Amino acid sequence: MDAAFPLREITPRAIILGLALALILGAANAYLGLFAGMTVSASIPAAVISMAILRALGGASILENNLVQTIASAGEAVAAGAIFTFPALVILGAHGALSYWHVTILCVTGGTLGSLLIVFLRRAYINEEKLPFPEGIACAQVLQAGQSAGAAMPLVWGGIIAATVKALQDVIGLLPQSIAGARWIMGGAFSASFDFSSALLGVGYIVGFRIAMLVFVGGAINSLLMIPLETALHPDLHTMAAPAAAHLLWSTQTRYLGVGAMLIGGLTTIWRLRTPIGHAARESLRLIKSSQREVITAREDTDLPIRTVVIAVALCIPALFAIAMLFSGILWLSAVLAIVLVILAFFGSAIAGYLTGVVGASNNPISGVAVIVLLGIALLLKALGLDAATGVRLAIMSGAVVCVAAAMAGDSLHDLATGYHVGATPRALEIGVLIGAIASSFVMAPVLNLLINGYGIAGTASAHAGALPAPQAFLMAEITRGVFGGNLPWRMIAIGAAIAVAIEAFDRAMVRSGRRLRTPVMPVAIGLYLPFGLAVTILAGSLAQLFLSDGEASGSSRTGLLFAAGLVAGEALMGVASGALVTIGMRLPIYSH
Repeated sequence: MDAAFPLREITPRAIILGLALALILGAANAYLGLFAGMTVSASIPAAVISMAILRALGGASILENNLVQTIASAGEAVAAGAIFTFPALVILGAHGALSYWHVTILCVTGGTLGSLLIVFLRRAYINEEKLPFPEGIACAQVLQAGQSAGAAMPLVWGGIIAATVKALQDVIGLLPQSIAGARWIMGGAFSASFDFSSALLGVGYIVGFRIAMLVFVGGAINSLLMIPLETALHPDLHTMAAPAAAHLLWSTQTRYLGVGAMLIGGLTTIWRLRTPIGHAARESLRLIKSSQREVITAREDTDLPIRTVVIAVALCIPALFAIAMLFSGILWLSAVLAIVLVILAFFGSAIAGYLTGVVGASNNPISGVAVIVLLGIALLLKALGLDAATGVRLAIMSGAVVCVAAAMAGDSLHDLATGYHVGATPRALEIGVLIGAIASSFVMAPVLNLLINGYGIAGTASAHAGALPAPQAFLMAEITRGVFGGNLPWRMIAIGAAIAVAIEAFDRAMVRSGRRLRTPVMPVAIGLYLPFGLAVTILAGSLAQLFLSDGEASGSSRTGLLFAAGLVAGEALMGVASGALVTIGMRLPIYSH
């Protein structure tokens, strides 16, 4: 490496470009998460865009490009945590826009915790355990091999095509959103659908056939097995048309299969990771104890000072205390909850960081972590006597902090893994992550309000044509409402849990037999909870990846990956633009069917 190489790492233009991409890609992933219940890593698209722009400006280094994509991916991570939780307040009946300062303070706090806690996890996961971090390695390869001109063109063309299709659907109204059908067969309502979505095709291409097939299996269990069985057992539904009966049963009963499956998935994840989490905790204590003496390390192994990290984490406690006091008015409860949330944020970050180090940032299981945290906090608040209105909102706000922190940790450790492979300075990337997280937090409330005003959330009074399903937010809302109201469909939750136990047992059997086939619970749980049409389209995208990509030609594979990322970004950004048009008063689509 050139001796001057490291000097062009943290530069004003890298920070400005990284922040711009963080805001854009964060908005895109906010739409995607509310639409599909999944987000994808922004690191590779950001790296390609960064290389194209900085090459045009001249004098760029690989480390400068790495810093840009690190800052940019922070926007996607904040969005992932925010969209899984805050829209639950709308689903629970909150009137008006989401509070700007509530959303911002909690996103800043969660983002700061996730950004700084990775300092304790970096050496344990990247240097010592050497987890694969697949997207981190892929991004490093893009940075190393993408110095040629025109590297960003697949991303651009994918974005143009997806944005055009989305505009023809939402703005013009010439293309349908989906096709669906249902029939009564032998007393059961069988239904199927397919969503016309470039973004979902791109998601399927990116996550690959194995994950997409597991999502599809979850959807098939719900739509092709449980709904027909349940409708056959309820003769009163036979007076309805098959599509209406299937949708009613899905929305009120069978989607809760996913709740039970996610609970089991989250618990088994925590149990399976008890050893690496314990190791990370011991490493954190060692670092704190050794912070009193100055240790000279190589640039490539230099983190933010531990004392600075501890002080910054401690400063998050008053912010959490203030929010808890605002909603509960109980001094001791607010103090305890603030401290507990910081501890939970560490464990959530450790779990998300380890799992994404194995399966990739796009498969960050934050929803499973958030479900367990949310359920635990809701049960605690109810036991302490809080009324439903206060307890539900406080539980959602608490879950948001942990969710954002876990999302930040999972994505940021991938960026540090990229830096490890290209010789970056960890301290520079940690600073970049913190900058990106805080900046993105200040625009998250307007983006969420824009999407909610423009599309509405399916199943609420605000829903418009093409309303956003917001599956994780619905999950969080129903769990908290069910805890305080006592009306959760426990039978369906128990069946979903049983399905997850069977899947987990099969996965463990595959591991013991030494076979490569793996069946993680979370993708199946997401499929159980999502509308079936989304799972079908995601599977179609993965089949395209399976048949069209050339496994031996890395350049061809990278081109397909970038094109798929363009599909995701193009549709998502057009979705945000459509929401803005509706917000300013334009009635869409122009040509309604």
